[in-house]
Amino acid sequence: MKEMYKYRGIILGCFAFVLLLFPHRSSFFSPFSIIFLSIGVFFRVEARRVIGAHSRHQELKAPYLVTTGIYGYLRHPLYLSNMLIGSGFVFAHLGNSWLSFFLIFLYCLFIYRLSKQEDVFLEKLFGVEFLEWKKHTKAFYPQKPQKKKIDTPKKEFITAFKLDSHTWIWLFLYSLLLMLRSQ
Repeated sequence: MKEMYKYRGIILGCFAFVLLLFPHRSSFFSPFSIIFLSIGVFFRVEARRVIGAHSRHQELKAPYLVTTGIYGYLRHPLYLSNMLIGSGFVFAHLGNSWLSFFLIFLYCLFIYRLSKQEDVFLEKLFGVEFLEWKKHTKAFYPQKPQKKKIDTPKKEFITAFKLDSHTWIWLFLYSLLLMLRSQ
């Protein structure tokens, strides 16, 4: 399981490559793709505004349990953003087809497995504190936080955006490749 987390970027790259093996069937700017990509980017930047860059490592690390900001509403906003952005790319390339839903299912299953691995890690590291947070915070479905909102300092939008610069570069290049391929 630890290997899956360590090589998650390579595994996600393989998913992207597999998508390119199928013929292009859709307008890149389909409503589904725009909606999924936009919501995914929002969740990603909001998560980075709270946690910063500490999840950008190959090893699972957590200097502290983050339960504020968007993490007060759901446990895995970065994984949810990956699901939404990946789904957006599938819809952009293949449209609304059975193949799209099958690939999205496989992709989301991989992300879900990563989230379960992280939950086990956090439970071992933080014990009761994590279990209490988990009891009141869904993994992927946002809900109103149980405890009173705590104002935590958030990074500026542009700072949070820059923290994921490698992600944005890869997404831009992949988008460009998909758009050029659709011509």
